[in-house]
Amino acid sequence: MKNTRLLLIPFFSLTCLLAFGQSYKTAAGIRLDNGINFTLQQHIVNNWTAEAILHTPLNSNELGLTLLAEKHQKILFRGLNMYAGAGGHYYWQSTANRSESGALRENVFGLSFIGGAEITLGKFNVSFDWKPELHLAGDQIHPFEWTGGSISVRYVLAKRERRKVRDWKVWDNFGGNKDSNKNRRR
Repeated sequence: MKNTRLLLIPFFSLTCLLAFGQSYKTAAGIRLDNGINFTLQQHIVNNWTAEAILHTPLNSNELGLTLLAEKHQKILFRGLNMYAGAGGHYYWQSTANRSESGALRENVFGLSFIGGAEITLGKFNVSFDWKPELHLAGDQIHPFEWTGGSISVRYVLAKRERRKVRDWKVWDNFGGNKDSNKNRRR
């Protein structure tokens, strides 16, 4: 019984911490995967966001841009979301270089997909996701990139306003608002 109580303390602490997480309208920060990338997310409408990722891979002459549309779904609390989406990417080569097999590599473009989870705590948004890519042109040696996960840390630039809960005055009958009870009896 004591062990069960000890397990409940961290659970309720985490629950209280997550309950105060704020949803965001605009967030910007860094993304760590094959390099240090920059990310910007903008809430559009009804749990949809647009994300732009500026790729700067390590040990490479490439510069890339990915634009994604993502659908977010709340998990348990506001500020804790799962999301999935798709979009496109384009990688510029600084010079036409030859890959390990001797084939000439050109600018690469294609489709990107993303899936992950995020949590927003105060002014910070942290997410873990996986973003596979299908190259339609430019890199025929590796047409599908099955890369690992990445972590993004963003600063919330603008918070989204909370929706107001409609008051149905259910509790007024139980002594909550005595003036409205008197008006109903008349």
